[in-house]
Amino acid sequence: MDPVQRAEELTWYHSLELVPGYVTPGMFDLRGVVHRYGLPERMDGMRALDVGTWDGFWAFEMERRGAEVVALDLDDERDLDWPADRRPDTFPKTPRGAGFALAKETFGSKVERVNRSIYRALPEDLGMFDLVFCGSVLIHLRDQALAIERIANLCRGTFISVESFDPLLNLLPFPVARWRAARDAAVVFWEPNVRAWKGMLTTAGFERIDERGRFKLQARAGWSVRHVALAAHKPGAAPRTSAP
Repeated sequence: MDPVQRAEELTWYHSLELVPGYVTPGMFDLRGVVHRYGLPERMDGMRALDVGTWDGFWAFEMERRGAEVVALDLDDERDLDWPADRRPDTFPKTPRGAGFALAKETFGSKVERVNRSIYRALPEDLGMFDLVFCGSVLIHLRDQALAIERIANLCRGTFISVESFDPLLNLLPFPVARWRAARDAAVVFWEPNVRAWKGMLTTAGFERIDERGRFKLQARAGWSVRHVALAAHKPGAAPRTSAP
């Protein structure tokens, strides 16, 4: 079976040009907003980590720019953070990494995908990384502060964090987050304002936080979510992210 036929049997989160002329029908097509995320134009010689890779859009993008990439995610949806009262009775039989595996094979990629929660991601197992990337993932975690602490322990350079934020709470002059787990929508536990995201990064041990910009991330279904792009640097690290 050719890649297109195999792709049509899967559900996609990312839109990937799998082969010339065929783009997977992902929930998000990030190709037009890549410049908003602040990746270095070239990443030759860098070791990079993509946290919550799903179909691998950012992992393959960093590899294309020259990095050696490790991609982190969970295969089984039962292992994701679920509010107890919203946990599904049944889960998909197809592993979450199926799209990634097909894309890796089709691209001839060398990205290493590791089935592991960010809560259990330790440097003694994964090593250290010059750049850690995490986009639209922390917002879905029960313990965002712990996840950021784990990322800080894996990062020897720059962490690029691109997450949604609460626009109303952003009007307040102090860090705060809203409890959102009771919503009948995508699983979000806490939705911080930008000051709270920056505060969590500082508390985890990042020395300097650069705000790269704010933008609306548009879903294929038509709705959009406001995001903020932050570049957090470890002490002594030379920032290598591109300008906004």
